[in-house]
Amino acid sequence: MCIESNKKKGMNKGQFKIGNNASCKKWQSVEELESDIQAYFDGCDNNLIETDKGKVKEPYTIQGLAEALDVDRKTLLNYEKAKGYEPYFHTIKKAKNKIERQKVVNGLIGVSNPTITIFDLKNNHDHKDKQEINQKTEHDFKQPIWETTDFEKKK
Repeated sequence: MCIESNKKKGMNKGQFKIGNNASCKKWQSVEELESDIQAYFDGCDNNLIETDKGKVKEPYTIQGLAEALDVDRKTLLNYEKAKGYEPYFHTIKKAKNKIERQKVVNGLIGVSNPTITIFDLKNNHDHKDKQEINQKTEHDFKQPIWETTDFEKKK
């Protein structure tokens, strides 16, 4: 196991999480992860896809990034937010921001399908539909509601 072999060497690099001997981290440094992420973006930029709007660069996606990094989405989320992965937080956030920006721009210029773009932004980038509810009620508080009304007096 990673931790046991590192302990023999007097190191703690590659530890999955403090107190969790499950497995090694995939990347031993932030620089290794940054290099693999950049390779994904370069691959997308160099892969032109024919569409009805002409040739466009392959869109960046969270799923594509996870596949290129040979991890699942949950592992990618761990590297973004979980305890024990703090050195990697900024790197993953920066990659997700780049993916998000491309989706928004492609949506604005009509390159991508708006429905798919909205779905993806909600599910992978924490976007939400803003819903405003007006709960204003009309009531005349000059007359206490427990007093009888003129209509009831006439009965």
